[in-house]
Amino acid sequence: MKPTKQYISDKALTLFNEKGFVNVRLQHIADSAFVSVGHLAYHFKNKDEIIFSLYKRLKKKQELQLTEFRVLPLFEDIDFLLRNVYQLQQQYRFFYLDTLEVLRAFPDIAEKHRQLLRFQRQQIQFMIEFNASRGSFIQPVYEKQFAEIAHTFCLIMDNWLSYQYTNGNNTPLETAYCNDMWSVLKVLFTDMGIPEFRQLSNKAY
Repeated sequence: MKPTKQYISDKALTLFNEKGFVNVRLQHIADSAFVSVGHLAYHFKNKDEIIFSLYKRLKKKQELQLTEFRVLPLFEDIDFLLRNVYQLQQQYRFFYLDTLEVLRAFPDIAEKHRQLLRFQRQQIQFMIEFNASRGSFIQPVYEKQFAEIAHTFCLIMDNWLSYQYTNGNNTPLETAYCNDMWSVLKVLFTDMGIPEFRQLSNKAY
């Protein structure tokens, strides 16, 4: 049975995560998938097509997570999203460690990713506004406060893994990620939000 397109892209993803996408050649992917470069080319003409395929998968998963999250973003749902984001970033580690290089090399991916980041900020701002409306977060002190916090939240969310690796931590933990992300939101907790988070953290951490 010949390896499938999915199998080959999975092998490429593993190599990209281990070595960085710039250090992986088609021959490396073919060897890992136990196929010839010619057979690999039947599924993917070049490495660029593999990168596009992997990013398409990543983007689809991210959009699904954010769309489901918007339904009712209570504290438990926020924590669930954070854990899923952490797992997704581990699964597609090469993209989050080499984001700038990928976006420079692939302008089409750069534009799609900018659209995704805008969508992400919108969903996070909605989450903040929703929790303020139900009393777990404070009301905004000034007009753009929630937009600014959403921006900061997303900035840390998407660059956390790279920061950890830069500081020599190549095995960052899920709990550390969640704690760092919650620290951005803790300044918004009300008297209702504090015990709600404590109850959540007693279960989760």
